[in-house]
Amino acid sequence: MRTDRIVLEANTDYWDKDRFPRLQRVVFDNILGQKEAVELVKTGEGRVDVVTELSPLETLRVAQSSFATVVKNRGSLGTILGRFNMRKADSPWSDLRLRQAVNFAINRADLIRYAAKGNGVVIPALVPADAFGYNPDLKPFPFDPDRAQQLLREVGYPDGLAMTLIAPEGLKVQATVVSKMLEHVGLTVDLQILDPTAYTRQTVLSHLDQPPEQQTWDIALTSSMPDIANFPPYLFYHILALDGSDDWVRELPKLRQLNEQVLSTVDRPQQQALIRQMERHTHEQAYFLFLYNPIQLYAVNKAVEFTPYVNALLNFAETSVTAKHWSVRKQKAAVHE
Repeated sequence: MRTDRIVLEANTDYWDKDRFPRLQRVVFDNILGQKEAVELVKTGEGRVDVVTELSPLETLRVAQSSFATVVKNRGSLGTILGRFNMRKADSPWSDLRLRQAVNFAINRADLIRYAAKGNGVVIPALVPADAFGYNPDLKPFPFDPDRAQQLLREVGYPDGLAMTLIAPEGLKVQATVVSKMLEHVGLTVDLQILDPTAYTRQTVLSHLDQPPEQQTWDIALTSSMPDIANFPPYLFYHILALDGSDDWVRELPKLRQLNEQVLSTVDRPQQQALIRQMERHTHEQAYFLFLYNPIQLYAVNKAVEFTPYVNALLNFAETSVTAKHWSVRKQKAAVHE
């Protein structure tokens, strides 16, 4: 059961002095909404010190505030991508050329510039650049609208294709930019921004409102959770392609074989080499609409020295406050009284 708040008290008897608590107390507020929390951290102090999942569109206003600053996690292990609906009846997305056409239609540099305010890194497949198994030899799909239109003609859509693009509310800006880019190469896009419940009922296989073959959407934008374990065969490949909760890809014998080889060995260099092969195969087959690795953003009180973790776990072991923090000032005032 989710409680209104969680309070963590420092363990002053902790044995490792190099990792000794730097904070006396951390309070997690589960009542505040995202917008309210951002407003509080940038306009005052004493109620909110750290806000996670800051929208790129809020970064300028936070940076200009008197109380807060923006902290960036440049090595985060998440990915923003599009899933092709290969499960629906008579799906056109089984054709590699069509999936390639969509990938060639996207100007990823502009997508990051306009939708993420520069807070992203283009990647060639699923695995982020700082993750285990990233393949440095792969090149991202280039922006090539002429090639995209040529492939559309080859696959039988010289006048374009009418399609439905769905996205959760948190990716509204990205979805809008992507839809305009797809329309630029001749596709007719019905963009649908869905609330969390509606999006889940159309994309998560265990919660569908109707069978997969009856789901009419064509591409679903999604933001994967950061890979806490830093092991792509699980978070990315199992969940998104190999029998996981978000698997909208058809049977993939070669990818499945490589995945089984990864899981059958504990040799790390061999695992990495195999994951890189999985990345190459996934890229060559354009199983997804590859977009970018987002830079995680936080709104943080200027008197808090916050160190984010690459795996996105909210760990405060390296976080501390300065003498200017409201709690320190309050303690000093109480002593003087």
